[in-house]
Amino acid sequence: MALSLRSFSSLVRVAIVTAQASCTSAFKLDPGSPGRALIEAASALGLWLQYLLIRILARTRLATSTGEDCDSFVGDFGMNRLPGVKALGHVTMTCFSYQDISAVIRPGVTVRTAAATTFQVVADPSHERWSREIQAYVRPAGFAALTLPVEALNAGSDGNVSAGAISLMGTTVSGIDIVTNEKAFANGSDQETDAQLRIRFPLWLASKASGSRSAVENAVAETQNNLSYALFDGESPDGLLRSGYFSVVVDDGSDDVPEQVVRDVYERVALTKALGIGFAVQRPLISTISVSMTVSVPSGSDVQTVETALVRAIAADLRSTKIGAGYAFSRLAFIAYASAGIPVLSVTAVTLNDAQNDIPARTRQSLFPGTISITVVQEG
Repeated sequence: MALSLRSFSSLVRVAIVTAQASCTSAFKLDPGSPGRALIEAASALGLWLQYLLIRILARTRLATSTGEDCDSFVGDFGMNRLPGVKALGHVTMTCFSYQDISAVIRPGVTVRTAAATTFQVVADPSHERWSREIQAYVRPAGFAALTLPVEALNAGSDGNVSAGAISLMGTTVSGIDIVTNEKAFANGSDQETDAQLRIRFPLWLASKASGSRSAVENAVAETQNNLSYALFDGESPDGLLRSGYFSVVVDDGSDDVPEQVVRDVYERVALTKALGIGFAVQRPLISTISVSMTVSVPSGSDVQTVETALVRAIAADLRSTKIGAGYAFSRLAFIAYASAGIPVLSVTAVTLNDAQNDIPARTRQSLFPGTISITVVQEG
């Protein structure tokens, strides 16, 4: 129902008309007169009361609540907002004089980017260079490099850095000279937004009927924020039909879902699925997508800004594709025109995986952006 709201001037005007219509004799309500001052004071109070009513009505519905009001609304049902997720990945630490000295890298050693985004080494007892005796990683003499798992100090998308961005040691380690990340980090995410919370709330309510599809989907969704997934009912992990079984495919936005994420999803689904039903949780089949195109822009345009904007837009669009879906070749030109930030004159020489064909849909497939080459040409 639409609310009949009034502005301050409207309240004053209605009050003046009402007062004059109700009075048997004429009286002055000019600006500055005592009567006009009383009416304006009452109208200001009415405007404040109207504002309070709007705020109260907004907070009584999840659709119009924001921030802490969203949290308190879903909190009454026992639901909580999902926190941010720390970016995970691997860095390679190298020593120049590796023939003569060894190195010990303990969990907690920090590395960082030039922009001061900091990561710390985490323990992985299954690593081939992990020493159970000293609870640390060991690079023996004769081995130049050591690849170790790290996580961002702070949760959030700031930990999603490009390949090679980690280049500085935050903690000095004897026997280590340089550090780098060969792959980009892409699995960090900010805490759940209000919009994401509203979308998940109906699914969370439906999940109270344990053992249903909604219950399983909610168990996966609440494992961590920004986790995409697909549920295949009656199918085994190899895609074959199998009664009384289902498979869950999860993707955290990276090209290699950490084992810890897979285990966390498995544990949550196990608490939800019906007794006697078998299931498996697996990583998606990663399909790395390369893109190239030539984009013509007006003379005087900032070529670097356009190139950066298009690389980011195309990578984000590829990552947003659902598990099992394909990708249309025609989308690339559309993204170029829509996301450059300036008028685009033409888009030519577009290729998708070195061809001009769609990426077909494939069960359990997840698209991951590979090499995105944008050539920006000024014309005119």
